[in-house]
Amino acid sequence: MGILLSKVRIRNFRSIESMSLDLGMSNLLIGQNNTGKTNFLRAINIAVSGSADISENDIFVAQDERLEKSKVALIDIMFQPVNSAGSIIKEFSVFWTSVFTDSWVTTSTEGNFVGIRTEIRLDLFKDSYILNRRCIRQWGEDIDTATIEIKKNAFNDDMRTSLQSFYMDANRDIVQDLRNRKSYFGRVTSNYDLLDEKVREIEEQLSSVNTMIIESIPTLNKTKERISSIVKMIGTSSGTVEIEPLARKISDLNKGMDIVMQDGNAASFPISLHGSGTRSWISFLTLAAFVENQNDKLRVDDDEAEQYIMLIMEEPEAHLHPQAQRQLFEQISHFKGQKVVSTHSPSIIAQSALTDAIYFSKRDGKTAAIRYKATDTHGNEEMIFREVINTRADLLFASAVILCEGITEELALPVYFYKYFGCAPFSLGVSVINTGGQKYKQYLSLIKDFDIPWFIFSDGEEKTIQTVKTAVNDVLGLNATDLPNVVVLENGDDYEKYLIHEGYADLIVEAICGYEDKTDYLDTYIKDKNGQKRKGGIVRDYSQEDGRTKALIDLCHEHKADYALPVATKLVEKAEPKRKVPPKIKTLFSALADKIGTNKAHAEEKTE
Repeated sequence: MGILLSKVRIRNFRSIESMSLDLGMSNLLIGQNNTGKTNFLRAINIAVSGSADISENDIFVAQDERLEKSKVALIDIMFQPVNSAGSIIKEFSVFWTSVFTDSWVTTSTEGNFVGIRTEIRLDLFKDSYILNRRCIRQWGEDIDTATIEIKKNAFNDDMRTSLQSFYMDANRDIVQDLRNRKSYFGRVTSNYDLLDEKVREIEEQLSSVNTMIIESIPTLNKTKERISSIVKMIGTSSGTVEIEPLARKISDLNKGMDIVMQDGNAASFPISLHGSGTRSWISFLTLAAFVENQNDKLRVDDDEAEQYIMLIMEEPEAHLHPQAQRQLFEQISHFKGQKVVSTHSPSIIAQSALTDAIYFSKRDGKTAAIRYKATDTHGNEEMIFREVINTRADLLFASAVILCEGITEELALPVYFYKYFGCAPFSLGVSVINTGGQKYKQYLSLIKDFDIPWFIFSDGEEKTIQTVKTAVNDVLGLNATDLPNVVVLENGDDYEKYLIHEGYADLIVEAICGYEDKTDYLDTYIKDKNGQKRKGGIVRDYSQEDGRTKALIDLCHEHKADYALPVATKLVEKAEPKRKVPPKIKTLFSALADKIGTNKAHAEEKTE
């Protein structure tokens, strides 16, 4: 390909007030819905292809702002030369120098580049929005310090031919493409290189087959005779009307084409009867065929010719099961060109390089984006990828993440969350994640690089506290003791001990007895276990005054996963109004509400 779109800057485009990103050969856009990924894809497509489909809706307007006619959206892109391995080099090849010419190529000591500023502005004379393109002579530190040529620069024919952007939105469907001559399928099927003599021969045969079909089917022949009478009324005496079971012209073949699939020995079915996922997939494959055809044609006249190709694609996983998602993304990975793809699929993220990821979020109605940059020098990136992405990639789509130590908290916190906020965590985009035994560093590393709001709910045991402090300090350089988003249980308590010490013992016993369907289950446990050794060789002694409490703690510890959900459910159902959510958990949720902008006062009312 020889060149790479390496940098993008955007100002005042849709939900993007200001953004600057570096791009690689592969770029995976991740994040929640409605964060601006589609807007970013559209901006790049406009900058490369020069799409004329623009309007005032493409101009960013802040809350309570009135759109002024003078407001302009800006999209800056930088092309740089690359070698066969995709690494940036200093000089363009002879081919690309001839394509861009001196009108666009900027020579600098740091290396050559082509900078293009695309302006979207209102043309007062035409009363419609138009595109202007100008050459960027000095890229500058930001969009305001760039040096722009005053004159408007037009793309020459070689640039229009050699710079290609292909946009596939989430609504792609091969069934629609079959009837659309402007679709990639339509352009492939209507693009043929045949001698005129061969075209005439084929079209004569098509016409002959059409005549044979009509004459062989009496109902069609009679229908033709009937509708032919209309010519006498609205046409001329020599006019005709024809029924065409098949297209008579090669250029119209796509109108009558269909795609038929057969599964083994089963009957064949047209593609329109298959699912949306299959139809979307085939639509992408027709694009790949179109691009390959274009490349072949380009090299017919010039073996040295190159073409820059950018694939811009929304949600390739739409309507596909996980295994099919992986196979499709494998095909996308081998697509020859630069790729910018948005996804909500953990399967696709797990299949990608972590360094390809760009995390999108929205704050106060404005889109923000951060590209992952590997900063770890101890080889932990692969561990982060394996431990986190392959198992809990959902955190990359979260508005906030609550990290907890074990399965008990992971099961219980959503119950209290629903009571406090009146909805499940996922309704507010919150992920509650069990770190699997204090593995906080791996999660915090990803969270930091993607700037995701995070919270820790930790046991109060000395070893656990030290693990949390070390992770927060090593990854973020912060003192966990001073952070409101780190909530630690007091007096060395773990979750079960904390609930008992807070006075929830009777409700816990009631929940356990209900779960076990035995009203005297704790008493039976004490009778059976008293005097026996627990793990570690310590002999149980439930005969003392606090024996019942010790037995309850042991019972809870031995059945953490079993009792977490029924205990939390019992507390929110039967605890006193202001204690339905335990105090420390209420502190956690209060800090969360402040961070994500949820009405805390309204939420707290639900627990009273």
